[in-house]
Amino acid sequence: MKIYGFATYNVTKVLLTAEELGLQYEYIPLNPLEGEQKTEEHLRRHPLGQVPVLEHEGECYIESAAICRYLARISGSRLYQGDARQKAKIDRWVDFSTLHMGRWLATYFFQEIVNSKFFGNEIDQQALAEAGEYLQQQFPVLDAVLAGNEFMAGGGISIADLIGFSYVQIHEVTSVDISAYEHLSRWYSQIRERPSFSAAMSHFPNHQILH
Repeated sequence: MKIYGFATYNVTKVLLTAEELGLQYEYIPLNPLEGEQKTEEHLRRHPLGQVPVLEHEGECYIESAAICRYLARISGSRLYQGDARQKAKIDRWVDFSTLHMGRWLATYFFQEIVNSKFFGNEIDQQALAEAGEYLQQQFPVLDAVLAGNEFMAGGGISIADLIGFSYVQIHEVTSVDISAYEHLSRWYSQIRERPSFSAAMSHFPNHQILH
């Protein structure tokens, strides 16, 4: 099993999932500044030249949430378990993290890290203002859920928590502030202290997503 990637939140999702499941894998870092994700070799793995990519038993799998589900399923469905109703709860928070909260956190990541620090462009303050307004609506929703649950979908930790955490981690390298949200902050710190986090981040320079 091989995981191709570089230090971004989408790759963190997959690494956290693999570590939580105790899977044996080889991490193969690609250098985006040298365009290694756009080589012909990598384009055969991912037609858009993106990461992460999971290579397993001769097949390549793309899209980070789909990879997390796949890893959980081949490991006896731990992290993605339960009946249809419970899996719907997990999927709900995966989608919430990816399509809503994650979208706006990714805006901060792109503007303040990729666009500004790596490309030297001026930050689009209007884009950040819009993202901030949406996060002020979405963070309280998740905070309220976590007030009554240790993890997003209730029960034990699931791929929803690992995917959501990977987006919220963006606050560590941007101006996003989660300190006003008690339960969200507790949940975040709790996952950050798990052995899977340090193991996953050990693959990245300075043990951090791009900054």
